[in-house]
Parts: sequence; structure tokens; C-alpha cells
Amino acid sequence: MESEQSEPLLDVDLLSVSPKIIRFRGLLSAQECALIRFLMLEALIYFGDTSPWVALRPGADVLQNASEEMHQRFGDLGARPLLRSQDSGHLSFYFIEPPDFMVRMIQRVAKMSGVHPNNVEPIYHIYVPGSVPANLHLDNFNKYLFPHRHLSVSLFLDDYEDGGTVFPLLLDSFGGTGGSSLLALEHEEIESWQRVLNEERMLQVANDAHAYAHRRVDKNEDNSFRHRVLKEAQEMCRRGRTAQIPVLPEKGTMYLWFNYLSNGEDDVRSLHAGCSSSTGYKMIGAFFLRDGSGPFREHDSFWHPVQPRKHEVDELQRQMEMITVLGFRFDHIAALFNLERQAVFELLGAQAAVRLAGFHYEYAQQLVQSKQEDTARRQYDGMIQQHGFRAELAWSQVAADGLLF
Repeated sequence: MESEQSEPLLDVDLLSVSPKIIRFRGLLSAQECALIRFLMLEALIYFGDTSPWVALRPGADVLQNASEEMHQRFGDLGARPLLRSQDSGHLSFYFIEPPDFMVRMIQRVAKMSGVHPNNVEPIYHIYVPGSVPANLHLDNFNKYLFPHRHLSVSLFLDDYEDGGTVFPLLLDSFGGTGGSSLLALEHEEIESWQRVLNEERMLQVANDAHAYAHRRVDKNEDNSFRHRVLKEAQEMCRRGRTAQIPVLPEKGTMYLWFNYLSNGEDDVRSLHAGCSSSTGYKMIGAFFLRDGSGPFREHDSFWHPVQPRKHEVDELQRQMEMITVLGFRFDHIAALFNLERQAVFELLGAQAAVRLAGFHYEYAQQLVQSKQEDTARRQYDGMIQQHGFRAELAWSQVAADGLLF
């Protein structure tokens, strides 16, 4: 890769002590941020299709020499990431074979965090503008999650007006005017939550759902205080940048926080939620620093567009999520094109972005002419009849052998 190989000069600040949050400015270069965004967008826009811009999945047709400049400038860009649909406005990416520059970035994060690179779990996300977080959670969201995520990182890949990570129970320990909620001062409620969270950590559960108790708060939460905390986190996202202090979007900046107290207890004040940006498509890296090395079980939930899963239920889940991902692509295709052109402009310059715009026009015409939305609706109706469930999923592309891609 063209960017310098020396370690970047970092500006490091302690932003909070409860929970402990540290900011590392300048961890990634602008070029590295653009390249990660490009790889995420490429995987989403050309989901299962031919792209002239990067190395493709085995069996896909390649337009001769179209990706030569990208490879000459940045080396091997690795395999396309696996995907997961969190909801209709939030997709996640896992690079099972990360390119060399991404490996170096992971090593950099590990060095700054004091862990071995094999203990770093890197996941990337894209959020549509204006969506509200559906839950509030600890990153050790299940008490049986192992190896433990003892540190967490938000790594911002662009500048946004808002779209930070909110901590509604954060104590405003440095005397600022924003970023902490009045709920953070309800100490008796928080101490009670802290106590039951850690007492139940050592108890067996009657079913798997109980392993999430006190670690995740969603809309059907029946505890009044915890429900109020979720609502406050959602309001902090709606109120914008000032309410989201101290973890604010800033290109190339890493925020690291501690999920445990010094005595080894889970820290309930590290409960958080990721806000979308009110004006743009937020793209971010979320890294979890484990107390043991991978591979990690949580990556089993990510899937490949053309590789079926062995178990019927898992394969059904993969197909449903693929319909969601393809619906995301179809609904936001113009914005995704713009984002990819911007990334290519930053990486290769104006002429390359203009060439990509011409390819986007042809690709969009192909999508319209193929009437893939109608095909997907028929496929989805058939799945409903066979399995007896419903969801709001729009369209996908179906291959001749019946596989979604």
C-alpha cells in the first residue's frame, strides 16, 4: 500500500473514568479509511455479482485489467467479507481473509490496546441515516460469551455531523456540559443493576434467553429503570452531537473503553448504543479485544452469499438475511454509488471516479431491466408458505439453481 509504513503519531486523551474511555486520534490515515469504506461498499453494491474493481469470488466473470490500477496501488485486497443483517437499517461485515493493510491496522490496534493481534475481533458496520438503536447492551451481551471482551473499540472511518456511541450511564467526571444523562445520577438504581448483573454471572440459567438478562435492554424490557435508560439512549441519538459526547465521529480516530472494573466485575456503566448519523451513512469499525485468541464463535453468524449452510435452520436464516441485504442495496443504491465514487476519488483521483460513474450507470440499468424485485417477492412468498413466518424483506436475486445471491 502506498501509505507510510511507520507508526502514526497519536494524540491520546482520557475522556472519562466511569466508564474509562480513551481517545486515540490519528490511528488510521485518510487513505486507510477510504480503502476500508470502499471494500465494504464493493461487497454490498456488487453482492454476488461481477465487479471490475476488486478480486471476485471464485467462478465470477472478470472484466480484463479493470482492477489492475487498484491492485497496483494497494496490493492484494483479499476476499470479500462475510455479511450479517442486524436489521433493515444496519448491516455488518467480517473480513475472514483481510488484506495486508487491514492486518497491519489490526496489529496497530492491538499494540495500542496492549493485547495480542490474535485477540482482536474486528467487525465493520454501515448504518442508514436517521435510524434509532433498537437496543442498549454490554459488549459481553451473554454471560457465557468467551473469551471475554474486556476492551471495546469504535474506529470511525469518516467525519459525520453526529452518529456517536452513547453511554447513558456515563458519569460526567471532567465537568463537561454534555454527554451524560441525569439517569447516570440515579446511583441506587445503578448500584442495584450492577449488583444483580454480577451476582447472576455465577448462576446457571434455565434457558439460553436468561443468559442475556441485565446485559441487553430492548423494547420489551419490563424493568422500569432499564426501560427508561434505553429510551434515554435513543433520545441522546436523536438530540445530536452535543448529547453524544464524548464518543463522536472523527475520521481515523479510535475510542477505547473498558468493559470491566478493576475488581473484575462487569461495569454496568459501559452499557452503550451506536447512533446512526442524521445526515449520512455511518461506516465504522467495532473491534472487541478478547482475553483469549480466536477464532470466535460469534463469527458463525456471518454468512457467504453463495455458500449454503449445513443445517436447515441456519440456511433459512442466511436466505432471509440475504433478502434483507439485497433490499438494503436496492433501496439505497443511488447513495451507495455516491459513497463508492467518493472513496475511489480519494484513493485514485477524479478520472477513476468518472470511469466508475459510467459503470454505475450500466449496472443500474441491468438491475432495473432484470426485474429482480419481482423475482425476490415470489421467492419470499414461497418461503412464507413453506415455513409459516412473516417479515418485512423486499427483494433478492435468485440463481438458476435456486440459490440466493
